Amino acid sequence: MDDAGLIEIAREVPAKSLKAPSTVSPQLRRSISGLAAAAAAGGGLPKGWTPGNAEEWKAIIAQMDAQALSVAPALAAMFPHTSQVRQIAGVTVRDIAPASQDPAKSDRLLVHFHGGGYALNGGEASTGEAVLGAHYSGMRVISVDYRMPPDHPFPAAVDDALSVWRALAQERPASAMGVFGTSAGGGLTLALALKLKDIGEAFPGALATGTPWTDLTGASDSYQVNAEVDGVFSNFDGFAAGMAAIYAGEAGVTHPLVSPIFGDFAGFPPTIFTTGTRDILLSDTVRAYRAMRAAGVTAQLEVHEAMSHAEYIYAFDSPESAVAFGDIARFFDEHLSD
Repeated sequence: MDDAGLIEIAREVPAKSLKAPSTVSPQLRRSISGLAAAAAAGGGLPKGWTPGNAEEWKAIIAQMDAQALSVAPALAAMFPHTSQVRQIAGVTVRDIAPASQDPAKSDRLLVHFHGGGYALNGGEASTGEAVLGAHYSGMRVISVDYRMPPDHPFPAAVDDALSVWRALAQERPASAMGVFGTSAGGGLTLALALKLKDIGEAFPGALATGTPWTDLTGASDSYQVNAEVDGVFSNFDGFAAGMAAIYAGEAGVTHPLVSPIFGDFAGFPPTIFTTGTRDILLSDTVRAYRAMRAAGVTAQLEVHEAMSHAEYIYAFDSPESAVAFGDIARFFDEHLSD
């Protein structure tokens, strides 16, 4: 059905204040209130502004990466691990071994792609989620520090993901490896699988994609509904749209390896999705989940009460975070083979 004759009427929604609900843990309530306080003080992702050149992009990226690194000591204290910087197929990675590593899973491996709109969280700032994934799964994690804009737009990230994957797949069966990531990392997880499908190479045993950025056009419903509700990724317009544009480059935001929602998920490996009711990418997540179900893929959707975008990573001391990563760990346990 086309849009001929469709009359669109916008629904006006009155302004309101959002409190941290009583339906979540004290730890998550503190996180929600902290995000609200930071927003009131002008923190978080820039609003209504897009850097005008590469130097401005690099300056704001450095500022945001420093914020991400500020929680590293607390994360390391709560989730002991070792991290070794390596090169795999010419790509920088961090090889993370958790203190909780399970010897029975030594033949398995997880590959991680960090989030950050394909522009943020590079270098040492890239591993927070990888540490959590390693801890809860009891598995070693290779976290890929893929190249990013403004210097390296698409397809650099996909090329790096594929290079690392191919090298690791020479060491163990693809079915013994899982791939995971959140936000842009979730989108890159899906893009890697689409690329593997296109070139006819073996899929990972399973995928875990958290609140994935699957539609960089900004068309999904929750971009409107959860705008200014999401305490982490508050608005698509401006900075986020700018990240989408500098990442996509000449390929454009509708390219299936840029916006995986435009790809074909038929034949994909089992995939678990994680999101929250306040997540601005709730619809990006749901649309990809529904597309996988329609394609006959084994898919699981986990939606968490009151969580903003990727808040299960930032509120890492909360029971909700433990549940989210516990679900992912069990999914990998069920679907990876030795």
